[in-house]
Formats: sequence, structure tokens, C-alpha cells
Amino acid sequence: MTGRAIPADLYGALQACFPGGGLPEWVTAAGPRCATGAPPIPVDGESRAEELADLVALAWWELLQDPGDDPFTALFARACARYLS
Repeated sequence: MTGRAIPADLYGALQACFPGGGLPEWVTAAGPRCATGAPPIPVDGESRAEELADLVALAWWELLQDPGDDPFTALFARACARYLS
């Protein structure tokens, strides 16, 4: 997984599932990512890639537990699935 990156939609999913300081500093240090056109955050190193995969898996599980009609839930769940595949 080394050399991967966090695209804007995946970052949004992580922020939705881990609000208020729940993400590692290396993820949040990139600053606000409110636009979907924001450049991806690089993921350097195997340990960060593994940490990110764990966070994405948890976020994906959390999103799948919410069957509501929020359009962002489906968007964010797809972003998680895409990253993990």
C-alpha cells in the first residue's frame, strides 16, 4: 500500500466517522479539505498505510450501519470500499 493517497471523498468519510481529533496528526496536518477538487494527501510508509487501512475499514463499517437517506453516507461508503479494494 505504500505510495497510496487519501482522495477528498475518502478524507470526508474519515472526518465524518472520526470527528473532533479522532484521526492521526499526519492526516489532519494537510489542513481543511472541504472541496472535492482538493489534491490527495500522500500516504508515506507502510505503517501509515496500515494505519489508514484500519481507519478506513472502521469508517466503512460505521457507514454501513447507517441505512439512512443521507446521500453522503453512500458516497463515503463507496470511497471506503474503493480504497480497500
